[in-house]
Amino acid sequence: MEKSVALDSARSMADWFLNMTAAPASGDLLWGTFYYHVERDPARRFKASQWNQAFALMGLLSAGKVFDEKKYLHAADKIARVMKTLQIFDPFLPEAYGAIREQAPVTPWCYVRDALSGAWGFLEYYRASGQEEFLQRAILWGEWFLKYGMDETGWPLWGVQLDKYLPETEKPQMCNDMHGSFQGGCLNFFYHLYKETGDKKWVGSFFEHIADYFCTNIQQQDGFFRTIEKAAGKVPQNDPQNGHHRGNDDLGSLGLLCAYRVYPKKLYVNTVNRFLSAVFAKQLPDGHFETSCAAIPVILNTIKEAGNLLTIDISQDAVEKALNALIQRQFPANDDPLFAGALNETNIGAACCRSTSYALLYLLKEFGGDNRFLAGK
Repeated sequence: MEKSVALDSARSMADWFLNMTAAPASGDLLWGTFYYHVERDPARRFKASQWNQAFALMGLLSAGKVFDEKKYLHAADKIARVMKTLQIFDPFLPEAYGAIREQAPVTPWCYVRDALSGAWGFLEYYRASGQEEFLQRAILWGEWFLKYGMDETGWPLWGVQLDKYLPETEKPQMCNDMHGSFQGGCLNFFYHLYKETGDKKWVGSFFEHIADYFCTNIQQQDGFFRTIEKAAGKVPQNDPQNGHHRGNDDLGSLGLLCAYRVYPKKLYVNTVNRFLSAVFAKQLPDGHFETSCAAIPVILNTIKEAGNLLTIDISQDAVEKALNALIQRQFPANDDPLFAGALNETNIGAACCRSTSYALLYLLKEFGGDNRFLAGK
């Protein structure tokens, strides 16, 4: 893919986030907040959670650097200020001190992996801005996780109730009887927190256990990572996430690359290679790996970050097909501002923050030279 084509595509993605974070005339979203999922039907538009905000924040920081335009950095600043409102410092909720709510300052729960991504956003914003407050916020979340974020086996909990549910609040799906495959991605945050602070507790025994378990229990014989039942240690008959984490491993293989920098075990590198081999064996003729195009930037980013740790052959043709498939999912720049530049993630005509932020970060890394984000070393 030509560099100009890739960067034009990335700029349109960044502009989508720019449009989304501007306060709309209708007032249906607050300043600095935005939608995670947007369909043509206004009733099918859903507000972003903390993890969506974190990756959008990183993407805008990257766009600000690559394109040398402050408007993207200003949008990132707005998101950072919104994210601050989700962290708990309530003296009446001592067990939630430092935790990050899922979506709004009144949301009484969080998915632990989502909240970790929010803390990752704090860390990356600190690195980019130098504002010490955000490093301390990331550390405080890490402290909360070590106390309350894992089950008795040392695997991260699916979700945690942080406050009393309001009478009208529906309880979310919290499968704490499962070990979610997506939790492998938590290794990224703790590795980078360790790199930033120099404190080895962030990559201590809990970190090594998660990495080992991810390889030996979560990765299956076919090379893919799957959620398992905690008690039985087996993949459930019905995936509680409907197969959303397959080619998109939720940055778990990237996390293993981070773990390898601390604990240089062949197990970790072998697991990443097995996963990538399985993924490319399933690549479709049109370049996609599955229905969701979010898998494409996640996979290509892992390849780039793995570098000479790759022991399998991945053809440039396969990579090029994947890149072209990704770009073909982009809404045109002259579309409605709620769609223009975003990715049609599952090909149903819906713009989605997940695939758009991942793609923005990968394209600006591969074609813009910004290697700061989603790094495996």
